[in-house]
Amino acid sequence: MAGVHDGHRERLRQRYGALGPDAFADHELLELLLTYAIPRRDTNETAHLLLKRFGSLSGVLAAGLDELQSVSGIGPQAAQLIHLQAALERRAALRRLRTRNGRPLLNTPVRSARYAELLLRHEHSERLYALCLSTQLTLLCARPVGSGSLNELTVYPRTIVELALLQHAHCVVLAHNHPSGDPLPSQADAETTETVRAALQSVHIGLLDHIVVGDGYLYSFSAQSVLRLVGDGVETLTAEEYERQRAARSAAAIVSEEYRGA
Repeated sequence: MAGVHDGHRERLRQRYGALGPDAFADHELLELLLTYAIPRRDTNETAHLLLKRFGSLSGVLAAGLDELQSVSGIGPQAAQLIHLQAALERRAALRRLRTRNGRPLLNTPVRSARYAELLLRHEHSERLYALCLSTQLTLLCARPVGSGSLNELTVYPRTIVELALLQHAHCVVLAHNHPSGDPLPSQADAETTETVRAALQSVHIGLLDHIVVGDGYLYSFSAQSVLRLVGDGVETLTAEEYERQRAARSAAAIVSEEYRGA
């Protein structure tokens, strides 16, 4: 069986070299990665187990070392390799946002969105962060100030104001995630934004933006647009354009599902 697995591994590596990652399904990318930590076993089954356990590729990368090792077939070396991929990705992305003084510069909705995505894209439950900024719009701190439903944010404005005063913040950016994947803000999100804005204004601190992180898409209250981050670029969509794209993706997924089942 070792020879069979060796041949399959070599074919995976050759295909990756020829076609790149976009030609691979999520489980195939994981399968190939695991071959560098698991020398002889079939890594295809282990890749599927990881995706089943954590729900998605993002979920796998967000998992802790102990969580990864709870999956059959994943030992310390494989867990560290996966964990290292996520750490490298996060470190490189943060470097792109840093200024000369070493602090992330959040002076545009896109830069704030990139930072918010780094904080929240692997979260499985809803969390709210306050990002406190200096007069130069560099990050002073990013602190979680709530979790659960934003319908329950009655206590958070005071917490956010106290944090901003403690940090001597010039302004604040709010960031929270929608585990559903839909970045469009709810009525509760809009109401919370205005409540926090008023609370901060009472102590002469501005609310610069509120970023909602979805699955591959983000919403900026300041830009009043949906943002799709593509490499170092960005695609800006109205809510209506985003809804049309989502409908098209759903239709394509249904067709693909029917095709696979045929």
